[in-house]
Amino acid sequence: MKESDIRPAELLREYLRISASDAEVFFPASQPETRVLRACPACGARAHRIAFHKNGFPLAVCTVCDTLYVTPAPSPDRLADFYSDSPSQRYWVNTFFPAVEDARRERIFRPRVKSVLDILQKMKITANRVVDVGAGTGTFLQEMRNLGFKGTLTAVEANKDLARLCGERGFETFSGMSSAAVLDPAWQGKADLAVSFEVFEHVVSPEDFLRELSVLVRPGGLIMFTGVSGDGFDLRVLGPRATAISPPHHLNFPGRRGMQALLGRLGLKEVLFLTPGVLDVDIVRNALKDDPAAISDAFVRHLIVDCDEVQQNAFQTFLTENGLSSHLLAVVQRPE
Repeated sequence: MKESDIRPAELLREYLRISASDAEVFFPASQPETRVLRACPACGARAHRIAFHKNGFPLAVCTVCDTLYVTPAPSPDRLADFYSDSPSQRYWVNTFFPAVEDARRERIFRPRVKSVLDILQKMKITANRVVDVGAGTGTFLQEMRNLGFKGTLTAVEANKDLARLCGERGFETFSGMSSAAVLDPAWQGKADLAVSFEVFEHVVSPEDFLRELSVLVRPGGLIMFTGVSGDGFDLRVLGPRATAISPPHHLNFPGRRGMQALLGRLGLKEVLFLTPGVLDVDIVRNALKDDPAAISDAFVRHLIVDCDEVQQNAFQTFLTENGLSSHLLAVVQRPE
């Protein structure tokens, strides 16, 4: 798989351009009330250094657990407004995602479902009820159904239009934020498995978000989520040029140490931690094509410019297998 398969360059550039413009409109530096200072979203420490700025937001590195994160971050209320009615969000929903939905279904969602089912089988866990938090159009749930899952499939989706679509596709749906869903007795502790893909990096408080996911599952139930790892090769190499670092959309980039600290604070048992990403090398290659000055490190330039495809694939495999891809997957368990 190549980055262009799921993020065509022209669409991605336009999305990032609109996002940068939105940052100025929704979170202007002249209106400090639109932003909130926060401690490290992983370990909770307040010791950090500013690494760089992007889209008008400071990116801090925690000096305790090495998590990269935005602070001051968008205020929760203003962020909710941003996601409900911003040009970049409308572009994603109406233009970007429809253009890549079929490709993502084939290359991301279907393999993801197979991975989820394989993990459940290996752990000998029967999941009769699954909730997808941040379900979007319900593509993951559709693929679960298509691949023979016989249990109850449910969705929590904040966007009203997408929530309606999930309902139309036959899934019991809570239209609203996970913070609201956990207050509804009909959703508390009902799922055997909660999944959430590509949401963790968007929230102001990952701690609150994971706590909400744990409320949605029964005692002993599983939580499976993905995010963007600050240990990832493309983030480390590209820094502010990394497209995954895109505030106000992406705000949290914990690495291995940061994730361990966060789960420890929440009392959640780590079952599995992987970085199954396969695009790091390709992302860096594309960045270098767009901007020959994007990389100064001699070894990385040699890897991207001079090494052949076999060597590059081997290096990507090394990143994936050693926790150094920027795409992370975690499976955790709520205490009994």
